[in-house]
Amino acid sequence: MVISEHNSNVSQRSSGDRILKNERISMQEKSVLEQENIADTYDGPTYIIVDKNALCDIFKYTLCGICNQSTLKLEFGHKYGFSHQSKLVCKTCSEQKTECFTSPRLEKKSNTSTPFDVNVRAVQAFLAISGGHASVEKFCMFLNKPLMSSKTFNEIKCATLTQCTLLLPKLC
Repeated sequence: MVISEHNSNVSQRSSGDRILKNERISMQEKSVLEQENIADTYDGPTYIIVDKNALCDIFKYTLCGICNQSTLKLEFGHKYGFSHQSKLVCKTCSEQKTECFTSPRLEKKSNTSTPFDVNVRAVQAFLAISGGHASVEKFCMFLNKPLMSSKTFNEIKCATLTQCTLLLPKLC
């Protein structure tokens, strides 16, 4: 009798644990769906990870409006952390169609250089997951991506921590 009561309690507990686990999973799925819906309506910068070759392939068969040749090429220039300068150029007539960075800069609030949004978000993300510059190095290494310098990382980290420190008294 004691054994069957024990088995019954274990069965009820594991059943209850399963229900709680399923509720947690359901809440996580709901949270992900809500985030996806918010991302669809958000006007600010959102990012995707794209292979450069795949991005360049988009223009492979696009005709140049000047020479009518399909020789448009996406070229990448200077790198600033996770932001890259990019240009769309026709290789036949040398016409430069457009030039931009892969991330917008934030509003300038001091005499320091204005950081790119993607760099600030990356530093904040790595700090939030208890990673530092070494984690950024590993992330970049696995994606075969040029490294964000420790100088850039530390400048953004200091600015982020300063901004958080300035906000703390207002929160209390």
